[in-house]
Amino acid sequence: MLLKCCLIFFVMFIAGNTTITHQYYSEEDFIRMVRDNITAANAYVLPQDNSVLIGDVRNERCIHDYGTFDFIIVGGGSAGTLLANRLSEIADWKILLLEAGGPENDFSDIPGLNAFLMFSDMNWGYYGKPQSQACLGMRNNSCVAPRGKVLGGSSVINAKQFVRGNKEDYNLWEAMGNAGWSYNDVLQYFKKFENYHIYNADPFYHGTTGPLDVGYTEPTIMTEAYIYAMRELGYPWVDFNGKNQIGSSQAILTIKGNKAATGGRAFIDPIIMRRPNLNVTLNAFVTRVLITHGTRRANGVRFIRNGEIYEARASREVILSAGAYNTPQLLMLSGIGPRSELRRHNISMIEDLPVGRNFQDHPMFIGLVFKTNQSLFNESFEDTILGYLNSHRPLTTSFNIDSLGFINVNDSKSTVPDIEHMVMAPPGWNSPAIISRVQNLNEETLAAYFREYNPHTDLVFLTVLLHEKSRGSVTLRSNNPRDFPIIDYNYLTDRNGYDIDTFYKGIEHTLKLLETDAFKAINASVISVVAGCDEHAQFSRDYWYCAIRQLITTVYHPVGTTRMGNSRHNSVVSNKLIVHGMENLRVVDAGVMPEIPSGNVLAATYMIAEKISDDIKLHYRQL
Repeated sequence: MLLKCCLIFFVMFIAGNTTITHQYYSEEDFIRMVRDNITAANAYVLPQDNSVLIGDVRNERCIHDYGTFDFIIVGGGSAGTLLANRLSEIADWKILLLEAGGPENDFSDIPGLNAFLMFSDMNWGYYGKPQSQACLGMRNNSCVAPRGKVLGGSSVINAKQFVRGNKEDYNLWEAMGNAGWSYNDVLQYFKKFENYHIYNADPFYHGTTGPLDVGYTEPTIMTEAYIYAMRELGYPWVDFNGKNQIGSSQAILTIKGNKAATGGRAFIDPIIMRRPNLNVTLNAFVTRVLITHGTRRANGVRFIRNGEIYEARASREVILSAGAYNTPQLLMLSGIGPRSELRRHNISMIEDLPVGRNFQDHPMFIGLVFKTNQSLFNESFEDTILGYLNSHRPLTTSFNIDSLGFINVNDSKSTVPDIEHMVMAPPGWNSPAIISRVQNLNEETLAAYFREYNPHTDLVFLTVLLHEKSRGSVTLRSNNPRDFPIIDYNYLTDRNGYDIDTFYKGIEHTLKLLETDAFKAINASVISVVAGCDEHAQFSRDYWYCAIRQLITTVYHPVGTTRMGNSRHNSVVSNKLIVHGMENLRVVDAGVMPEIPSGNVLAATYMIAEKISDDIKLHYRQL
């Protein structure tokens, strides 16, 4: 019999709602803060499991009562922060938001230094399962799998690119049996959370009064060269979040001034956190959903914080917003998942559902580089930081991503792209040490990559496959929440070879940019040195196929692991995102997407949370 231990709840409530920002009052202090964080990141070793979160639990038989709430939201990431904001608008509702990580800070506010956040306690520290067909240039054939463990989640550590996808993506969701998810249905929710600052955008498609700032940062000569080169190939400038998507544009970011506009900053910190009916509890690692077996009712969660075990109760709903990796792990640990997987780990089954299946991502080829005669931002560290403080590049955009383009290489008449360009202007990866850690490159691959590439002059064309046919999985390593989940990207394994063939066509199409006057003006030429591909004639079809398998990685867009649908055989949640067979358990995060959108998934994740918050209010007659 477990003991229920008393707790001074008021103290913990206040601790969950403290102010979390810091302010540096001089340029010298700011530069020192940045240096200190970079030094810490360079020394940081990613964890191998969740031992740090679990810590030394002082008494496993002592479970503290954390109180009863109307709604418990597990995960303070992109979806969870927006949900907490919207649900706490109802003053009569008591909301608990549990986040495993800690607060954001002034360093994490700098978009161009997000690579260093991946080597901090703001990243869970996951790596993908070793691959047989891809990630071959990485240590242990393993691609990275970074996920945000911080208030704001992956919106803090990601590249800040704001791309809704294509209107046909959402029409497809509805055609798959998910009523209410067509483009006409969801457009209002995209507009609701936006404060869109794109000066030449069609106002019909955008909101300008929402809490999330979306806009441009400074253009460069590379921005102009790429957009004009694409125009020469027949691709217009577009607001790819508006009526049409095919074409090119300056990158569109979640940014407010020079600072990252994250889920935490936009929806929670600091004003919303002061709402008396919202408890934001940080450093809280949820280990299971509490479910009454006889009624299939989720009535709360168990979590660990500061070496103590707590249970919180939900009178209305438990909402899982822990992301496409952690939500399926938590469901399976709680008895909801594939029968075979639960049996393998000796977990008592409550619902047999395909949790962790249908894993989709946007694989990205990083091996296409154009040498140019332009040099950008070749400045001292101090001058770069001072430039940032005055809203100048390169640190106002992550990885110095400059422009985006969307094309269809399989059907030139299609309005839905199958390839995305993310054009990284110099200085790109910045140094071999950074790219080695960020992409987990092995020594041979890293040495070959930098044999000709000059980060201060050369453009990197990150080539993204938007609709892969391969499917991966998220499974359990054990029945212990201490262990990380197993993330299997399963890249380039589709039977018909569509994925690798589309990548190859995307590369061939990108090389046509070299024939344009705009790229001739910057003396652009292709360079690509890929370890392990020397046996093939350079730039031949066989060479590129080899290079793709070596230098495929993730663009950090996992979706689909708790997919939305009608059938319990191929989906986990209903169109209202309620877990099949459960009464008051929802999943609201990127995992519910039945098919991946045509672009970076952050905007779609916010939209899902915005829409479901209205559905919840309607259900309880509060809207």
